[in-house]
Amino acid sequence: MYRRFSERRILTPGPTELPQSVKAALVRETTNPDLDPRFFQEYREVVEMLRPILGAWRSRVYVWVGEAMLGLEAAVANAVKPGAKVLVVDNGVYGAGFADLVRMYGGVPVTPGFNWRRGADPAAVERVLERERDVEVVTLVHCDTPSTVYNDLREVAKVVSSHGALLIVDAVSSIAADEIKMDEWGVDVLIGGSQKALNAPPGLTILAVSKKAFEKAGDVGRQSFYMSYRVWDDWLEKGGFPYTMSDVLLYALRESLRRIHEEGLASVYQRHKAAREAARRGVEALGLEPYVERVECNCPTATAFKTPVPAPRLRRHIWEKYGVLLAGSWGQLEGDVMRIGHMGIQASADQVATAVAVLGAALQDMGIAANVGKAVEAVLDAFK
Repeated sequence: MYRRFSERRILTPGPTELPQSVKAALVRETTNPDLDPRFFQEYREVVEMLRPILGAWRSRVYVWVGEAMLGLEAAVANAVKPGAKVLVVDNGVYGAGFADLVRMYGGVPVTPGFNWRRGADPAAVERVLERERDVEVVTLVHCDTPSTVYNDLREVAKVVSSHGALLIVDAVSSIAADEIKMDEWGVDVLIGGSQKALNAPPGLTILAVSKKAFEKAGDVGRQSFYMSYRVWDDWLEKGGFPYTMSDVLLYALRESLRRIHEEGLASVYQRHKAAREAARRGVEALGLEPYVERVECNCPTATAFKTPVPAPRLRRHIWEKYGVLLAGSWGQLEGDVMRIGHMGIQASADQVATAVAVLGAALQDMGIAANVGKAVEAVLDAFK
């Protein structure tokens, strides 16, 4: 077997490839972020560029140095007192994983055991809240990428808000790919990361915090520096940061946001919906079964499917022979499921068609019937 000569393609659900202009931003002239007033102004500009993407006009918006896990832990640390009951919407690897953070900070997770192959039913969430009336906090993953299940954030937020609980949302894989209206829908903490649909390098947490969540953090009284909303507010009011920011990562994020606004949010969101439909049609045309039961319950940023051969073997063959990196999964899905990422620049006809074509070619290499032409045609048709 030989590897066909080609530029490599990264078609995983993050980290993603970087657009050329984002790469160029990484080699801008560096500065001292602690002392350069122009850098502080750029930070402020990035925050304002994020607001329409998050729907966070009234909430505080921060950009912290640290992978998005920092934001997830900070959200729990600042909202959960020892003994507090937390409803964990657990229909996915990351969704269920919130329970570990809740326990770490002394909370008591309520885990209903929702189906991993479909979005959480808002009515089912309401039934749990009716039964567990002392729930103080609810955690939800908008797009749970290990299974690629998608939750209806607007409707779940409506239910949570009606019960007076505080809502924490992992939107790491949906920010800049799907419409989010944090303030309007009643989300209290929204967490994002730079390495998904934003197509920037990993290393930045995006965090939006409502007034209710900010006040809750004061009530919880967690002693922290790196994860303190109050510390950040105090330093930003003085025109500085509590620790040294990464100037190059902020430059990359700024360029990514510029590209998104230049395209227009409506176009960005529609393009991701088309990519979701295209990936699903392509996978089905190859004779494979999508993991998520219905397309409307599938993330707009990634598609998972079952494989007729062990997923690690198939992934390795595609990478070594065709130079395209697809993803496996984690937790209880490890080894059984593969995933195509279609987030940010990946959400395009050529990228999804490439993923489907090499997947089909690899299946043929292994003696499994796969109609590659039909699959690619299905992808292209979805983008018309």
